[in-house]
Amino acid sequence: MIQAPLLCQPDRAKGCCACCGLFNFQDIGRDNLKQFLSEGRKRSTFFLSRDDTTGIESFAQIRDPASYICPHQGFLSKGRPGCLLHPRYRSSSKRHRSFFGETICGGFICPAHDCYTGEEKRLIIECIDDWYYYSIAIIDPESTQWFLSYIDSRYGIHALPKQTIKRLLSLFLEIHADALRRFPGPIFHYSVSEYRAANKQFSLSSDNPRLEPERRMVRAEIDHARELS
Repeated sequence: MIQAPLLCQPDRAKGCCACCGLFNFQDIGRDNLKQFLSEGRKRSTFFLSRDDTTGIESFAQIRDPASYICPHQGFLSKGRPGCLLHPRYRSSSKRHRSFFGETICGGFICPAHDCYTGEEKRLIIECIDDWYYYSIAIIDPESTQWFLSYIDSRYGIHALPKQTIKRLLSLFLEIHADALRRFPGPIFHYSVSEYRAANKQFSLSSDNPRLEPERRMVRAEIDHARELS
């Protein structure tokens, strides 16, 4: 049996640190998150020098006051966000210096690991190269599953070349990222039950009529893109 891959740091090209509170900013646009991650090494060094385990909530507009934004997240390498205290980044782990500590940070698995099938995990790892779009697919897996189901029913996903799937996924995630950016509430949740209770407000897999304009836009843009290919 082939073991399904972990989604946190699937390869050297991309990664996700949503569980570190990256998407708890009110502004989750690419530019804002990229700037925050780009300043990660300097910020982490500053917090370590103060022996400070607090987050940065007091310095930013946040979506969920009950959640957290860890200062020790940044780009591990170009286009690859992650934990700057992780032992794979440093010679030894410093996660005991974080707010949640070594045990919680080391053992946490986000809802996407339970929501996606093994085949779906391998597909998004192979077909999403961009860290921002990849993170969107992780924080709202059921919207991405809705999209994969749509292109499968419409075109037969196994009949599509990988480059076509990559292009269509990028187009979908661009549209959905903009919708999530405009949604005012929390979009990353730490358990499957919390995620499924909340995602009726933003997941395209739900029957929420408020989301129908976005579903129509996705279908129209994807069908148009297929016509041009």
